[in-house]
Amino acid sequence: MGSFELGRLTDHDFEVVCRDLFSDVLGIPLEIFPRGRDRGIDLRHTGPAGTTIVQCKHWPRGTQKTLIGRLIKDELPKVRALAPDRYIVATTVGLTVNGKEQLRDAFAPYVHETGDLYGLDEIVAELVHRPELVRRHFRLWLSSTTVLQTVLNQDRYLRSSWLQRQLQGVADTFVPHEGFKRAKQLLDAQQVCVIAGLPGVGKTTVALMLAAWLIGNGYEVYEVSQDVDEIGALWRDGTRQMFLYDDFLGRTTLDAPLNKNEDNRLLSVFREIQETPGKALVMTTRDYLLEHARLRHDRLASPDVSDAISVIRLTDLDLQVRGQILYNHVHRSPLTPDDKRRFADPEIWHPVVRHRNFNPRLVEETLRLSARRSQDVATAMLENLDDPRRVWDRIVENELTDEAVHMLEVLFTFRSVSLEDLEESWRRYRMEMDQAVGGRTFRKAIQVLDGTMVSDERGQVAFHNPSIEDYVRFHLGAGRAHLPELLKALIHGNQVYRLVAAARMADGAGILARLREYEPTVAPIVQAMGDDVETGLSDEDESESSHLQWVLETANLLNSTTLAAYVMQETRPPFTFYEHFSHLESLAHSLEASPLVPQEYAEQFWEKVADAIYCELLENLETGDWYRSIALYGWLRGTPSGASRALVTEGMIRNALEELRRLAAEPEREPRIENLEPLEELVDFLVEQGAEDELPEEFAILYGRVERLSAAQEAERNKRLEKHRIQQDPPGRVDAAHDHALVTELMRKLDDTR
Repeated sequence: MGSFELGRLTDHDFEVVCRDLFSDVLGIPLEIFPRGRDRGIDLRHTGPAGTTIVQCKHWPRGTQKTLIGRLIKDELPKVRALAPDRYIVATTVGLTVNGKEQLRDAFAPYVHETGDLYGLDEIVAELVHRPELVRRHFRLWLSSTTVLQTVLNQDRYLRSSWLQRQLQGVADTFVPHEGFKRAKQLLDAQQVCVIAGLPGVGKTTVALMLAAWLIGNGYEVYEVSQDVDEIGALWRDGTRQMFLYDDFLGRTTLDAPLNKNEDNRLLSVFREIQETPGKALVMTTRDYLLEHARLRHDRLASPDVSDAISVIRLTDLDLQVRGQILYNHVHRSPLTPDDKRRFADPEIWHPVVRHRNFNPRLVEETLRLSARRSQDVATAMLENLDDPRRVWDRIVENELTDEAVHMLEVLFTFRSVSLEDLEESWRRYRMEMDQAVGGRTFRKAIQVLDGTMVSDERGQVAFHNPSIEDYVRFHLGAGRAHLPELLKALIHGNQVYRLVAAARMADGAGILARLREYEPTVAPIVQAMGDDVETGLSDEDESESSHLQWVLETANLLNSTTLAAYVMQETRPPFTFYEHFSHLESLAHSLEASPLVPQEYAEQFWEKVADAIYCELLENLETGDWYRSIALYGWLRGTPSGASRALVTEGMIRNALEELRRLAAEPEREPRIENLEPLEELVDFLVEQGAEDELPEEFAILYGRVERLSAAQEAERNKRLEKHRIQQDPPGRVDAAHDHALVTELMRKLDDTR
């Protein structure tokens, strides 16, 4: 480890480290013992051999002279009153031989020898010899000069300056908690971890600290900013790499959270990373977005993903953790010393740490903004906790210029946007309102917002954090934007997706009401999007059918007969019925369920879909393509008229038996679990049709393989669960009074702020 920057620890961190260190050094258990204000917090052991007290003095910027003076003045009278059998001092101040002798003489007979006085050098030396103890204390481990320099000098790999700044800032204020421990155990075990939780609970913070942990263990860390394909481009064989994908499902809206086929590629990356030593993947998302995405993308509900999810809960932030979070942020904030001391008052900190809306981001943002605006930060903290929207309300509605507010409104319609596209959409918006649109005005608006409400990284603009985006969604829903003009200023189809998706959210009623109000403006914009649909060959890609299904869902949402009529018009000839059958089937279901589409039309569409699938199936039966045939057969049976097309069943049985004969003749190789699903599909079809007795020996061979693969899959799953079992419901803390006393003493240290 070399050395440690112990000044990065808080007072509480230092006391906890000393408890474990001196328990090991002395061979006795020590407890952190909260006493009264006039007696401080000591480490204490009471046993048959008497009482031992360890006094902790964390003064990383203090001098030996000041320390000795304070100890003799403040602590010596207490020590004489307590009369311990042994008194030990542990301090982050360096002690010379003369200094130790002066303290020994002053505290005799309680200090037995100068060896009972541990200055900075002695503590570091003891820690260097106990690497396992160091690794148990994450913040201590992170303060190792070797680790810290490695973490903070990753310029080559931490491609975003945001990530570099975040790592250093988070390292100063992070408080390890049960959620972090679970995520770390999961990552250590599986090499993949999906961190989910409520907004502001600390998902990104945990991800960054996992990155720091791996950097300290020789990994290079790369940020993934767009989609999972970036991992393939960054992959280097033989190199330890961690990939950090923050907010991989977006931040607030439920619009197409994954790019084309990304759920399939994501699953492949999961498996490859889990099977490749020296690779790791950490992803974060809001829990409700994850649940929504798992409903839309079956692959995200697979065990590979489910077993890698670690949820951070509000209960992970117990009283002691909340107190440390508040203390760390106040201690490290740019507040004046007087403002920091205010938080030592229980009437201030107590309602903060116990507040139902407490979350680290809200604490951080309040302190950051209050320091800039020289307001009563303690009062602002409680007011913002009572109404989290208040953090941004005054700024957006009262303090920003119109051009800056208009920029936020336009930015909301993008997920992340280049400066060029942002400026173009912003200019159109302002022109629709007859407002100034000069380049100087645009640059001034960016300057006002950059670093406070938005971030500009290499020409890509996004909201500074999700809470700002949440507020702008509320702002739009409250009717504070010029929605007709904003709609006319959209330059990309994805902007419409974003607005419609926001209207679908639980708190999107306001946006929905305004989209319905301006449906005559929305409908032509949605129709025009059809010209830009990019189709692909895979069913996972977008298609004309999937786009029209979205248009129909939007029509239902807005009660738009115009859009429903457009969908019916677009699904008439020359509409293509011979590709993307799964999409066609979904579109047919949507037409059938829509109150805006006549039932007769929906039935006619179903017939055309069934005819197309039937013809395609006949062609595949002729070529003997069993796997394509069984997929088509499944879709055909899902159509209302599918039951009448029994003629294809004979061909299906014939193809299935031929595939059975071929597979049974192949020598069995090492079982691959990914082969299980197609084999099961073949076996199930033959059993369903009563054709297993046609080739009994071959069927027995194939059935045996299926059983062995099923057993291997189950064994692998059980092994993984057993090996990587994470306690999902850690026991609650039962000593609330003890926690309260510790937080009380911790916050009182703000009285010593200089």
